[in-house]
Amino acid sequence: MKKDFASDALRDLLGKRVPAWARALLFALATAVFGIFAYHARYALLDEYGGFRIGELTMLTAVVFTVLYAVMMAVQLHAGRKMPLYAQILLCVTAGVILLGKISLLDYVSDDYSIFLNEWIYAYTDMGIKEGLGAYIPSDYTPPYLYLLLLISRVKEYPWQYLVKAVSMLWEILMAYAVMKLAGLRVKSDGKKLLIFNMATLLPTVVFNGAYWGQCDVIYVSFCLMALYMGLTKRGAASMAFFGVALSFKLQTVFFLPVLLPLWLRKDIKLRHLLMIPAAYMAMMIPALWGGKSLHHVLFRYFGQAGTYNFMTVNGPCLYNFLPKSAEQEEMLYEMFSQMAICLGMAMLIMVCAMLCVRREHITKKSTVLACLLVLAGVPFFLPKMHERYTFGADILSLVAAVYSPKLAILPLLYGFASYICYTAGLPGDSILQLKWATIIQGAAIALTAAALWRSLHEEEEAWEVKA
Repeated sequence: MKKDFASDALRDLLGKRVPAWARALLFALATAVFGIFAYHARYALLDEYGGFRIGELTMLTAVVFTVLYAVMMAVQLHAGRKMPLYAQILLCVTAGVILLGKISLLDYVSDDYSIFLNEWIYAYTDMGIKEGLGAYIPSDYTPPYLYLLLLISRVKEYPWQYLVKAVSMLWEILMAYAVMKLAGLRVKSDGKKLLIFNMATLLPTVVFNGAYWGQCDVIYVSFCLMALYMGLTKRGAASMAFFGVALSFKLQTVFFLPVLLPLWLRKDIKLRHLLMIPAAYMAMMIPALWGGKSLHHVLFRYFGQAGTYNFMTVNGPCLYNFLPKSAEQEEMLYEMFSQMAICLGMAMLIMVCAMLCVRREHITKKSTVLACLLVLAGVPFFLPKMHERYTFGADILSLVAAVYSPKLAILPLLYGFASYICYTAGLPGDSILQLKWATIIQGAAIALTAAALWRSLHEEEEAWEVKA
């Protein structure tokens, strides 16, 4: 029988481990191919700027997203450097398809962008860098995110929306990396870890939050997940520094902070490490202080947000979607029930902390992740004023929980679907279901998480868990 030497050689090559030079060549070729696709993608908003600059603007846009692809592939090819060639080629193709899919969503213009972000960026256009850092524009965001908007404003006569979304998509890579590292504490296969990396970038609320809506919740969540990973690997100072950076971006970081208790009970962090939170927070405020903002502003910016949105729920997947939704009744209901809601949220937090303290000798990495997930989803379920995006961290961390316990694979589906219902209620068009269904689904997911945490705290330490 005649041998097919060409096919045999190619199959042998595809199955071999890729040397560094070949990996670099694959990276360069894949990035170049993606750049061609990115240049020929449809960018409808560029037509508004038209004329002789359309080619220049298209090239700029293609370069921005090609750089995003290059970063994404650099992370994946490094993590999968021991994988055979065919697997690394598959990673390149998968990343390209994911990013091109998100590029197709760039032209959607949300009300949040039109009313707020676009106006804030425009306000910076006539300012210098230092003047912009110190300017008090009418924004409810903290200075670190405004730094990014100030940089975006340097690009003149361009649909800034693309850059706003590109910023969120860049942090999606850090978020996916953190998810992969957390999952890597449980699974050892490079293929499985990279599958989880790509799944994290494809979660529905991740896609809707960044590439479609242009929101920035992924920034603080990515830092929080890195903080959790650093804590679980006993790098306490780095963990608290990440929490401090996250807090400088979004107040919703406070939903992650209760994870400090199991980390401390496990002796992963020490009390002195907590000083890194305010230190990192203030380090992030240095540019604003240099620009001229007051110390009072950077320290108490979040207090100004506390008095806004006096409603029991703002499309969040929470208990109060069963209450009447008429405009006349919402503020009255808030006056009647907000204190009760805050007490219920605090009671939920106290119960989780009590469970951890009572069973502190049985806290594993798995139970730490589950406790964090339960707080992220459960406390906002009871608190008032919760937006649809405030459980973004729970949607992502549920994927990690499913890795730690395959029996919980339904959790990402439940949390993601509940958030998706709420997202469709907050965006133009009809909601796919009434918000009360989001409450029911979220409640079921919380109950399953609580039961899983209870079991985890009452079972023997798993074989894969190695305590220092």
